[in-house]
Amino acid sequence: MNTLIEAQNVTFKYDFDEADQARLVLDNINLKVRQGEFLAIIGHNGSGKSTLAKHFNAMLLPMGGRVLVLGIDTTDEEKLYDIRQNVGLVLQNPDNQIVATIVEEDVAFGPENLGIPPEEIRKRVDEALKTVNMYEYRNHAPHRLSGGQKQRVAIAGIFAMRPKCIVLDEPTAMLDPKGRQEVLDTIIHLNRKEGITVVLITHYMNEAVMADRVVVMHEGKLVINGTPREVFSQVRLLKSIGLDVPQATELVYRLKEMGFDVNTNILNTSECIEEIARILEDNNVNNQG
Repeated sequence: MNTLIEAQNVTFKYDFDEADQARLVLDNINLKVRQGEFLAIIGHNGSGKSTLAKHFNAMLLPMGGRVLVLGIDTTDEEKLYDIRQNVGLVLQNPDNQIVATIVEEDVAFGPENLGIPPEEIRKRVDEALKTVNMYEYRNHAPHRLSGGQKQRVAIAGIFAMRPKCIVLDEPTAMLDPKGRQEVLDTIIHLNRKEGITVVLITHYMNEAVMADRVVVMHEGKLVINGTPREVFSQVRLLKSIGLDVPQATELVYRLKEMGFDVNTNILNTSECIEEIARILEDNNVNNQG
């Protein structure tokens, strides 16, 4: 699988904090994002995950090391257009990205800035809105939409520019459960049906479970990198750095601590139910024996 984005020994500091001290936010980060994958980046507040996301489309530039997008160094100002055409960034608050008073006009904004011909823009807008299930709202005012609907419009605006990768910086953080599920369904569709590379920054462990790969950040460092099953099997380590695990994983972990012979390599509710059913059946057989 080809590398789409690569961070090489990336360091970054915010100039000053409240105590007038330079603060190291990214500490020698090495990471590859492969074309077509769904990568989740998790970590508590201040871990550096959102700062890293902003390096992927040159919103921020490294102070040490470098970031490559399709082999292009993000510090190359002449290639900034190419970088941002290939890597779109969706922010936490959709109100910060919606610029028009009509939904379809907002989705058309990005392609218009790319100089796309009007007939192609029309095609892309319709396709993008249908992809995120917002086509019926194309003539609505964005401010009258729910939070989840607004975020899907923001995603459609990025998708209409036909990027190879969409980076989403905690896109569900401000949403209710229904809105979170709408956005997550959209992200999964873009990745698995449209072939878009997805980088999802999230603090919801149940969202990270859906990814192909999970990266865990702590105090500016990359501390774990693996499949969701590999990452969330390290319950003690995750808890030691202030992170939760999926509820199903938490439950079997506690059962294990209580002395039950339980498989702790569990990620979701259905797996958890099957494992508990197995334990109950085994205990019943043993009791009868």
